[in-house]
Amino acid sequence: MKTLKTRLAGVLGVLGLVAASWAQSRNEVGLVMGATITPSRTLSSGTAARVEFDPSLAMGVEYDRFLFSARGAAVYAGGDLLASPHDVKISNPPPDLVSLYAYLFLTPHVRVNFNPQGDFSPWLLFGGGSAHFLESAPVTAPAFTPGTNKGTLVFGGGIDTSPVVRVFRLPIGFRIEVRDFYSGLPNYIQTSPSNLQHHIAFTGGLLVRF
Repeated sequence: MKTLKTRLAGVLGVLGLVAASWAQSRNEVGLVMGATITPSRTLSSGTAARVEFDPSLAMGVEYDRFLFSARGAAVYAGGDLLASPHDVKISNPPPDLVSLYAYLFLTPHVRVNFNPQGDFSPWLLFGGGSAHFLESAPVTAPAFTPGTNKGTLVFGGGIDTSPVVRVFRLPIGFRIEVRDFYSGLPNYIQTSPSNLQHHIAFTGGLLVRF
């Protein structure tokens, strides 16, 4: 009987540690919307020497899992998904150039929050993953096949607020951020001196914790 009680106490102790671990863990989901700014770029072929891009709508989902905290900072690991439901459009494109493209960035990352228990928690983020572009066919190339996959880095920063409301017992706050997705190029058909491009996303929205 004593042995049984000892084993039972050990099992209960392990279960208690597991429960405590789950209680201390924290997940965060960001639901954001904003605009993507794409800097102009120089082309080395075709009829246009330089092209400008219109701002595009950006919508994203972000997930983070708390890893550990130390010295007033909390470290998370997660992933970003950012897409353009309205395509990135080139201003006044020539007929021999792709006129617009959609993008989808999927990037695992590490996020470091400072002052994580405060009303406002600034953070920095760095990661990398994949970029998928879906281009339109230029007028002069009707047989053009869209779809380009490239790698991308992502880095940026933002500010999270503490929860301001609860919906179905879920604490919800706000997030504002700026991130740069530095990736390979879509297929413009024309060549460019640089094979990399910035997509700077200014977004904000809800932050759900559970």
